[in-house]
Amino acid sequence: MKTRPEPLPSVSGPVTESQGVSFQAEALTNEDYLYEMFDANLIMAGILPVRLKIENTSGEAVNLKRVKFEVVSGGQSLKIIDAGGAFKRLISFYGISTYSKEGYRESKGDLSSHALSLHAPIAPGEARQGLIFFRISDDQIRQGGLTLLVKKLKVGRSNAESSVELKLN
Repeated sequence: MKTRPEPLPSVSGPVTESQGVSFQAEALTNEDYLYEMFDANLIMAGILPVRLKIENTSGEAVNLKRVKFEVVSGGQSLKIIDAGGAFKRLISFYGISTYSKEGYRESKGDLSSHALSLHAPIAPGEARQGLIFFRISDDQIRQGGLTLLVKKLKVGRSNAESSVELKLN
């Protein structure tokens, strides 16, 4: 796994906003780009990386711990996996069974460095971007029509929840 040579490029695509929080997302499906970036073909390994930018323009912090991210493809929901799960899937796909502990730790850390942090709240005026990962089959990626759903979004201490829908391709 290559170390990140440069920061991820900015997310392109339309912006969707709810409760003072804007979302911008795109599915990374260019296999050449993914191989260049990660030294691995994530799509063939059954991993769909989605580049996501979240910007908090509200006056209160946004806690992402309870927010649910889901990609829908052809009426089927794709399961989100963390960066560690994506790395294990890559190891399995490529049949890597012998590695040094340090090499394993470094490669896993390299992939994780691209992941969007969902643990710390997003402060007012803060923007954050990174990758979230989903399990996907060959059929689902070829179907297209991918949509990212962001559910259970709550801003501040409000009990009001909202959802956002973003077309990925």
